[in-house]
Amino acid sequence: MVEKTIALIENRGAPEVPDWTEIAARNPGYGGTVQRFLDNSPPAREVYYAMMLSNASKGWTLDRRRTIIKLLNEASKGAGGASFPGFLANIRDLHLGAMSNEQRASLADISGENFNPVPDFELRPIAGPGRSWTVDEALKHRNYRKADFENGRSLFFTTSCGACHRLAGLGGDIGPDLTSIPNKFDDEYVLTAIIDPSRDISDQYGMFEVKLKDGSSKTGLVVEAGDKVSIYPPDHTAEPTVVPASEVVETKQLPVSQMPPGLINGLNPEELRDLMAYLMSGGNSQSKIYGK
Repeated sequence: MVEKTIALIENRGAPEVPDWTEIAARNPGYGGTVQRFLDNSPPAREVYYAMMLSNASKGWTLDRRRTIIKLLNEASKGAGGASFPGFLANIRDLHLGAMSNEQRASLADISGENFNPVPDFELRPIAGPGRSWTVDEALKHRNYRKADFENGRSLFFTTSCGACHRLAGLGGDIGPDLTSIPNKFDDEYVLTAIIDPSRDISDQYGMFEVKLKDGSSKTGLVVEAGDKVSIYPPDHTAEPTVVPASEVVETKQLPVSQMPPGLINGLNPEELRDLMAYLMSGGNSQSKIYGK
């Protein structure tokens, strides 16, 4: 599907402009926006294809990723409604979030991303005292308008979230990129995933037991790349085991998440609020979640 749809994007013709001249002339208020769209129409159909392809997990190459980013760059030069730039940015974030550190670095020349997965700001220690958080108790402390963005950003790393996840361009890539959280999930879902990570395990990021031809077995997150298989152990500080794909006899998913429970149990209510606000803002200090 990805290969065929990318071919449609690469071989596209000029945008098909709708006959909205009469609509543009009806009202001087909204008519100007409509007319600008008619005069400078973006590749709307292909942008829709790019949005749908953000759900595809297989069939990608670096060149196909590049095609998507180039398309979105071109589309940003076209005219649209007030929500159009944010719409393109959301699609871009979904695609970038599905890439590895190496892929994102390779596409930085066209993505414009200042790619540096290491935090360049001071990390504040956790103050506590913490508690054994439940979802119901945590939901009582979501007054995000009072949240401290910088403290939440720091807590993303001091709680070890950033060891495996990337947010707003910073962090690891063992787990999924969390930048698009505001477009996908509410805070109850996010808290449940943090407090009880084994409740709903993604096939892409689950824990696997890998049996090898030599009779040994390895446990962890499995990443396949060409003829190599990398197995990342639960300890995020440990190096992955890399073996030839031909040495793998069986791969079986385990009913336990790679992510350990209790990562937020060291936080006090204010710290939990700050961390959740940072997550639910997608790492954007200007998000309306902060009341700005």
